[in-house]
Amino acid sequence: MEQENKKRTILSLDNLKKYFVNQGYINKAVDGVSFDVHEGEIVGLIGESGSGKTTVGRTLLRLYEDYNGFVRLNDKIISGKHITNKRRKFLRRNIQMIFQDPHASLNGQKTVYSILKEPLLVNGVMKEKLDDLFSDWSNVKNSFKYTFQINAMALDNQNYREINKAAKPFFDKWVEKLSNFEFSVNYSNEDNFTHFFGYLEEKQNMESTIINNMYSNTSKLLELYYDCQQKYRNEMLSAPEVAFVKAKKQYARKLELAKYSAEAYAAKEELQELKKLLKHKKEARYDLMVEANNTFVNFVQEYRNEMLMANISRLAASDLDYYLYNFKMEKLYAKRIEAFKEIRKKCKFLEFEQIKDISNELDKYVKEFYHVFLENIHFNKYELDVKKQVVQQINKYFNYFPTEYIQISTDLKNKFDNEILDIQNRIDGLNEIIVKGRRPVDKELVNKIEAEFKKIEDNYILGMDEFLKSYRNKIEKFYAESIELKAQYHELVNAQTLCNQKYEEIKKKFWDFLKFQIKDEKSKKEIESLIKIYKGDLELKEETLKSFNIEKKYLNKDIKNLYILLGIDNKWVELNIKNAKKVKTETGEKPSSWKHRKNIFNFKFFEPLARWKIGELLYKTIIYKSLEDVGLLKQFAYRYPHEFSGGQLQRIVIARALISEPKVVVADEPIASLDISIQAQVVNLLKDLCVKKNIGLIFIAHDLSMVEYVADNIQIMHLGKIVEFGKTEAIYEHPIHPYTINLFKAVPKISNSNEKFQNVSFELDYLEAQKFPNIPEVFNVGPNHYVYGTREQVNEWTAIRNQTEKEKSLNDDSNDETVLEYTLIMTNDKVKKSKVKPRKKTK
Repeated sequence: MEQENKKRTILSLDNLKKYFVNQGYINKAVDGVSFDVHEGEIVGLIGESGSGKTTVGRTLLRLYEDYNGFVRLNDKIISGKHITNKRRKFLRRNIQMIFQDPHASLNGQKTVYSILKEPLLVNGVMKEKLDDLFSDWSNVKNSFKYTFQINAMALDNQNYREINKAAKPFFDKWVEKLSNFEFSVNYSNEDNFTHFFGYLEEKQNMESTIINNMYSNTSKLLELYYDCQQKYRNEMLSAPEVAFVKAKKQYARKLELAKYSAEAYAAKEELQELKKLLKHKKEARYDLMVEANNTFVNFVQEYRNEMLMANISRLAASDLDYYLYNFKMEKLYAKRIEAFKEIRKKCKFLEFEQIKDISNELDKYVKEFYHVFLENIHFNKYELDVKKQVVQQINKYFNYFPTEYIQISTDLKNKFDNEILDIQNRIDGLNEIIVKGRRPVDKELVNKIEAEFKKIEDNYILGMDEFLKSYRNKIEKFYAESIELKAQYHELVNAQTLCNQKYEEIKKKFWDFLKFQIKDEKSKKEIESLIKIYKGDLELKEETLKSFNIEKKYLNKDIKNLYILLGIDNKWVELNIKNAKKVKTETGEKPSSWKHRKNIFNFKFFEPLARWKIGELLYKTIIYKSLEDVGLLKQFAYRYPHEFSGGQLQRIVIARALISEPKVVVADEPIASLDISIQAQVVNLLKDLCVKKNIGLIFIAHDLSMVEYVADNIQIMHLGKIVEFGKTEAIYEHPIHPYTINLFKAVPKISNSNEKFQNVSFELDYLEAQKFPNIPEVFNVGPNHYVYGTREQVNEWTAIRNQTEKEKSLNDDSNDETVLEYTLIMTNDKVKKSKVKPRKKTK
């Protein structure tokens, strides 16, 4: 538990309530649920149907917005009647849901690619990635131009080499085989068909291997860009480049100093930082005010709902004491609303925990007020107007106002205002310094600075030319190699054309060969049936091969977009190599430097076009990677949902949930509709992804054995309440609550596999002891093990548990083991840990 506490809490539920009211009947679907989810943790939420598990999940995603309690995601409140659009977008991106029915949760009219692209677009994930990439795209391209060019040419040559290696033996074999192909009556029709059908099958296997290799090499180039981007940002460049980058900064500084004094230049730099700080402070002030207001409104709404519940309970009561109790509660909740509204007017700058403290203090004040002024008011024959007496007592003596929090709010507001005013004054002062420090531009000085920088730039180019000699030699080597490989490739393309022609001729001959076997009407029907079957097989295989051609076309398009990202220019290489040969022929020496070639994507005007093309490349890369993460092929991206099995659909839903990089995933019965083997695959996948991506998972399920395997902590829900919770091992080994015990009894085991299923009745007798005036609370009954009930109930349940453990120990031959004897620690406000007393077993 200590190790878990070190993990950061990413989701916190505090007294979550969701009630449904219908014609005076109150359905408490979720009633006071509280738990935390940490990074990389799986929380199991289990209970029978109708216990409120799915309602918890839907409430977290704000599919139900009118609920009480607080939900915090990364310490930001995402609950409340109204939240800002910014906070709503934050919620939508960072909490995702895996639904029980994958087919119903996917749009059948869209391909998997479109389905997975949507969350990247809507949640702004792609915009963030592109903004980050283009912040230094031009500089990264220029700094690693030769590195990118060499690696691109090397991988391109590798592609050709692998294509030639796979295709040469294939076409050598089939050119000869198809050229001398003859049908024989000594073979069956099936054998004759298989002999030339093998050409298509082997070709499909070859092309599949080639395309997979090309995808792999494309991914390597993209990874290379991100590696070089990190090197650039960490200034891990060559010595001439580092010196030149510093010189460029000095050049920009000198130009500014030609227009401004040194003091004004320093003021300009400081001004930029202060403007960012001012914006941050104003946003923090606004966020605090909105969050405080939202928290107050949420508490007021909660009190209003509780007042409504008390009113409905009062009107439905058949007992006078219970009627009067609910009337008192109704009036006290009305007073709470009144008090909180007054506090909200004067405390606009409080943090969530401070407002929560006010609520706790108000609850404590109300309990004391009830005990002193209202508890002894009862219905009797001597005092008929009891309700009026209750109202008079409340109006006369109820007086709660936390004066100290007004001062805290005022101090916090003044702190923000003073900081903002101070920053604004500093900005005004800097603007004055900048205006005073501006001076006429000295053209001679500017020309001198530019001349100095030009000299530095020329020296840099000369230094880089010397440094890049080895790179150019590599490029020339790869260029010469590519010419040879492309020549071999074109020969193989010609061989493929010849094989395809021969195949078409043989296919026509085969139909004639079959028709020649027709002797009578009976044989005619048989042959026509065979022809239909064989044509179907050939058409299916030919369509598959056509899809490979389409895939190659799209892959080549991706490679072009990747070349835009890396700044690859093969035409630049070709022109410089030809120019080098020409110069060497004329002068006998190679040129010391390569000429630059203009590229439209080096101009700012064409950056939007580059951004769009690179965006398309990143969409594909991310979508393919997300499919591979869940064990699916990238080719599946272009299929429709109806083309997949149930297990594959659930994997697609998981990929969609994870593609926007959320903090929390709510898995609502993700394996309910799958067979056992697929269930195991999906659960293992979810468990691995949680650890790998460090996300929190709320796993809602009926399958208790599966929850035992996958969950770190579990929450047992019944009728909207958490009745038992804690570490999975503690609860499964020693269940305390009668509802939990009944749940576990319903789990089939190998030991009773030869027996009939028993009808397990989920009795509600324990609820009788929790009715008015008894108040159930949370008790700690063991290490990381908590139970909800009254003190008398929990004492009884733990006694039964201890007796059961004692009986087990008496039947055990070993005397060395210890038995856990459960003790209780009840608290009013917080759950405290109990001490577990080990004792020796006795015979």
